[in-house]
Amino acid sequence: MSTVAIVVNFNAGATLARCIESLLAEGVTRIRVVDNASTDGSADAAAALAARHDAVELLRNDTNVGYASAVNAAAAGIGNGHLLIINPDCYLCPGALAQLAAALDVDEHAVLAAPMVRDQDGEPEKAAFRPLPDAWRSFTHFTGLARLAGDDGALAGIRLDPAAWPSEVAVAEAVSGACMLVDAAAFARLGGFDTGYPFHCEDYDLMYRIHAAGEHCLFVPAAGAVHVQGVSSASRPLWVHRQKHRGMQRYYRKFQAAGHALPVRWFVQAGIWGHWALTWPRAWLRR
Repeated sequence: MSTVAIVVNFNAGATLARCIESLLAEGVTRIRVVDNASTDGSADAAAALAARHDAVELLRNDTNVGYASAVNAAAAGIGNGHLLIINPDCYLCPGALAQLAAALDVDEHAVLAAPMVRDQDGEPEKAAFRPLPDAWRSFTHFTGLARLAGDDGALAGIRLDPAAWPSEVAVAEAVSGACMLVDAAAFARLGGFDTGYPFHCEDYDLMYRIHAAGEHCLFVPAAGAVHVQGVSSASRPLWVHRQKHRGMQRYYRKFQAAGHALPVRWFVQAGIWGHWALTWPRAWLRR
């Protein structure tokens, strides 16, 4: 199947060009770069690549319309085939696209496949294979109780030990949103990303809806990608930190709050914003 890559850029610097070049090397049919009003010159670098490669298309927004809205706009009307939704600070390793596509095509119930995502030092990112979050798992994770239980038991958290991850293609509750190959028709049928998320958790939301529809996501450890985290958020870390917690709150309210008594709802949401209050100084120091 043909593959259209969607890269939403906001001040990603030199990583954007490297991302595009990795996609070209993997033979992506079309690369749609959506720039959300960057000011660092990265969009101009993308324009230069678009001038040299027919497969690259640059769409410039006058304002930052948000990640989810930018992806949905770029995905509109694609129809059949695959969508590769990838962050501008992420790049594919050789052969990754073919491995993701093969895993997705052979499993009739799979609509999303993601690679083993590693950081620049080669360490697996803990988000690459993970459970979907719920209130209890999040509580045990953020309080440190999950360290007492490992990956099993009542105190298990929202992060799994990479040493215990599967070594072959496996069904996953959630995978890294930094790089995802998605069935384009399924993405459209599910309504794309929920644009109510300002930044963060729109990937969790999509994966939750995939499972609710009776389909699933795949983790493909043989496929590799490298994620240079935090490039786009470096220019406004406090804003990003707040939006992440707003995303957590929306995800909880949308999918889980109705099943909890009112005091539990208050406790969970107080926990989300209590975590924000405790951790914002670290975000402030990254300015």
